[in-house]
Amino acid sequence: MVLCVSVASLAFGEPQESSACPGGTGNPTLKLRHMVEPAYPEEAKENGIGGTVVVEVLIDKEGVPQAIRAVRGNPILATTASKAVQQWRWKPYRLNRVPVAVEMTIAMNFEP
Repeated sequence: MVLCVSVASLAFGEPQESSACPGGTGNPTLKLRHMVEPAYPEEAKENGIGGTVVVEVLIDKEGVPQAIRAVRGNPILATTASKAVQQWRWKPYRLNRVPVAVEMTIAMNFEP
């Protein structure tokens, strides 16, 4: 079983939960154990590139991100966002005391 959760936004701080993804089975509470902020690419800074990047990620039963995919946003920012999320770690989500994988959507805001 894979649950689905959506994170409304992340502006280089604590993520905030929002409603469950369409077709999901609920909005599990996920706790980040380790977070790496994305490095704002120099090229993006120099060219005033900013905006929101949306990343979809499958978090496995151990709380490790798998299958990370940027689905919206500037490609330069999407690359750095995906690299940062790859280093994140969550406390494993449990359903009926059994660890389960969770699909999550994360939106990161980059402001030049």
